[in-house]
Amino acid sequence: LTRALGDGYLKRAEFALPAEHTRFQLPAPLQRPALTAEPSMQEHTIQPEDRFLIFASDGLWDCLSNQQAVDIVFASPRA
Repeated sequence: LTRALGDGYLKRAEFALPAEHTRFQLPAPLQRPALTAEPSMQEHTIQPEDRFLIFASDGLWDCLSNQQAVDIVFASPRA
C-alpha cells in the first residue's frame, strides 16, 4: 500500500512535509523517488504439485521467513 497510496513525501518533492513534522524529517537530502509505485514482480507458472500461493507485501517478508509463512498456511488449511 505504501507504493500505491501512502508516503507521498517520499515520492515527489511537492509532497514534502513541513519542518514541524520532525518524525518524518531525514538527516540528509532525499534523492526522490525513494519509493516507487512500480511493483517488483516474479513470474511462476503454476504446476500441478503447487499446493498454494501466498500473495503478500514486502512487510510480511520483513517479519517472516518463507518457511514460517508456509507453516502458517499449513496450520490453517482451507478447501
